[in-house]
Amino acid sequence: MASKIVLHIGLQKSGTTFLQHMFQNNGETLAESGVLYPVPRDWRRGRRTVANHEWASYGLLGTEYPWVSELRAAKEEPSWRALLEQVRAHPGTVLLSAEALSVIRADAVSRLFDALSADDVDVVITARSPGRSLPSLWQQHIRNGLSTSFDGYLRRLARHRDKGEAHIESEPDAHIWRAFILGGLVRRWSEAGASKVSVVTSPGRPPQLLLDRFTRAAGLPALTHAPVPEHQAHTGLTAPETLVLASLNAVLRRDSWSKSRADRARKAVTERFQARDERGGKVTVPPAWRSRVAEWSEEDLDALRGTGALIVGDPADLRYDPAGDETEPPTPEETARAGAEAALALLRAVPRSSAQHNTRRLRRLLP
Repeated sequence: MASKIVLHIGLQKSGTTFLQHMFQNNGETLAESGVLYPVPRDWRRGRRTVANHEWASYGLLGTEYPWVSELRAAKEEPSWRALLEQVRAHPGTVLLSAEALSVIRADAVSRLFDALSADDVDVVITARSPGRSLPSLWQQHIRNGLSTSFDGYLRRLARHRDKGEAHIESEPDAHIWRAFILGGLVRRWSEAGASKVSVVTSPGRPPQLLLDRFTRAAGLPALTHAPVPEHQAHTGLTAPETLVLASLNAVLRRDSWSKSRADRARKAVTERFQARDERGGKVTVPPAWRSRVAEWSEEDLDALRGTGALIVGDPADLRYDPAGDETEPPTPEETARAGAEAALALLRAVPRSSAQHNTRRLRRLLP
């Protein structure tokens, strides 16, 4: 049985994937110091690019995650059992990482602790300012195929938050706030029996600083001097690119494209976007929402200070300053250029034979 479990639970968009790459790439170094980072047998399945333990947790917690069906949960049960066997067979420290665990409710946290059966569980949360996380979350929302405007996305979040703590703790669809209201997140895991809960503030750049902070919080000095590959940096979409992709999603849905076909189209478009040099400005909190998001930021920082959690890093990394978002909205020209790039990406994604066939059909129709 593991003598200790270090449980990294995200948050989403806080450098989680970068850290998981570092855990996986340095598995032998960790093992030399008695730390196991289990690589699930299913990690190569689907579109996964890095080993983590989210899918395995579906096998235990299932529909606790609003996006997981009973069928999917049953499919992942063997993955959970295999992971649990690895945890129980290791006599030292086990490191687990799954950002989705940040959204689960108190009863599910207790079920997880009961299943792990470890006397010593340290929980490490990585977090950053809502001024950086909310644009990234909306952008991911669009990359997943939806078309909600940023304003509409924030209005939906605000409705959940305004209903108060009891609603957030119990309502499945309020899962974003279960994660991003840090005071509630810390209390949920502390009250369930975590030995220690640490909050690591994410600086954005350089990534080495995030790794160093995490290793201090988790007590994993073996990773302190691990080299950080340059290719690990994540590149998001810009403001005009996100607007174009949102409009594309709406059209794909209107024309009843299958999920797999639409996913391929989005992949082609985003890859072309990310290869451009002049891409336009970053996604920022809409001007009408900046004072509201700043209020949320201060409320959450005050609540976090009252939990007694260990904060590793600069608490200012968690504060949203609207002055930093004083950027111009995307111009029609920037959006048009992004739209042209998207059109080229879709044209190039069409198989050559299909393109030729469609060209011949078009010629027959011309006078």
